[in-house]
Amino acid sequence: MILLYDLPALLRTIMLCLVFLILWLTMMLLAESVYQRMYRGFSVFFFLIVIVNYIFFELCLDEKYRMNIWVVTAYIAAMILFDIFIIRKGIKYRQENFTVISVKQGLDAMEEGICFYTENGLPQFTNKYMNDVSLAISGRTIVDASGFWKDLRDGNIKPDCKIITSIEDMVIIKTPEKVCAISNRDIGGELKEMVMVDITPEYRTFEELLGKYESLEQQQDRLKEYNKNVTQATIERELLNAKIHIHDELGEILLAAKRYIQTADKEGKAGTVDRRTVTDLWLKNLSLLGVERETTEQDEYGEIYRAASDIGMKIEVKGELPAEGKAKSVTASALHECLTNTFRHAGGDTVYVESEKTGADAKSEGYILTFTNNGKPPEGDIEERGGLKSLRKMAEDAGYGMRIETEGGFRLILDLSKSL
Repeated sequence: MILLYDLPALLRTIMLCLVFLILWLTMMLLAESVYQRMYRGFSVFFFLIVIVNYIFFELCLDEKYRMNIWVVTAYIAAMILFDIFIIRKGIKYRQENFTVISVKQGLDAMEEGICFYTENGLPQFTNKYMNDVSLAISGRTIVDASGFWKDLRDGNIKPDCKIITSIEDMVIIKTPEKVCAISNRDIGGELKEMVMVDITPEYRTFEELLGKYESLEQQQDRLKEYNKNVTQATIERELLNAKIHIHDELGEILLAAKRYIQTADKEGKAGTVDRRTVTDLWLKNLSLLGVERETTEQDEYGEIYRAASDIGMKIEVKGELPAEGKAKSVTASALHECLTNTFRHAGGDTVYVESEKTGADAKSEGYILTFTNNGKPPEGDIEERGGLKSLRKMAEDAGYGMRIETEGGFRLILDLSKSL
């Protein structure tokens, strides 16, 4: 009979190590069965096996028990087969049943980070993705969740990361690889939840839309400048045509006057050109020159007052009207539209304008203008079209507000509360 301690020291040590590993593996299987809450009775069964393994290991260690080498070998072989069988059973159980480890594996496989922690910052559960993001942002995994959230709010992050937005319960942060939205909230009791979501595609879409919006604004500004230049060019062209026409008229008058002087006799008799014809030509061109000067000198309000006077209408203003800028142009357009509608639709002859100044200083100075008339009130609501529609667009493009009221009579109210 060959005893365990009759073997060479190296071989005996290997046999004892195998017995110890079997004991350790059985203890791990016992712990897993308790943790996973596997089949009923497994925990009790494994506990008994652990006790048996421990006793056998102690017997092998003591030389006085004279353990037979074949008994030890048979025991090791039997326990290895038993542990393989139990491990396979455990794998099958985890695949077919909902266990604690399957929950952990599922949360670790999520593409969103999640962390549950207590008020003192102690993490109760943190999945792998959340730890990876924390490592990329702060250079360490989450060991103090409250401290990690405070660092995010205070901007204490790695230099290659950037806080995009920080509000009470959410921080949007940009790392070299992605853009993340991290939220923090209470979920009851002393437990808190921190969730991280990858919003890289949404943020890229937002940046693309912002770029297109800025491009559209630039195009709009260019179109406005183009329209302004076209208008100015048209005015200059018409003025040039008028000047050419007046120049030609003056040339004809000068030639006519020259022929009159050359052909008139010493007694003052007319020559080939009649004196009255020359006089009429001079008066006509002087009249044209006077009209051009008067028109050039008149401003927007003056043109409207003159037009009102021509058709027998009056404009009564209480207060002060805007004197310059977009506010003046919008006010002049509103006067023109109210004057036209009063004459054509309301049958009145007077437009009333009440002006109220707003703003505490020159930079914030503005006006509230109320336009009414003495004509008949409208029947029902007014549909904005034509001139009123164009007036609204002009006011809103300049950043002003406009509204129309019909109860008790027509009222058009312009809110020019903006720096002029």
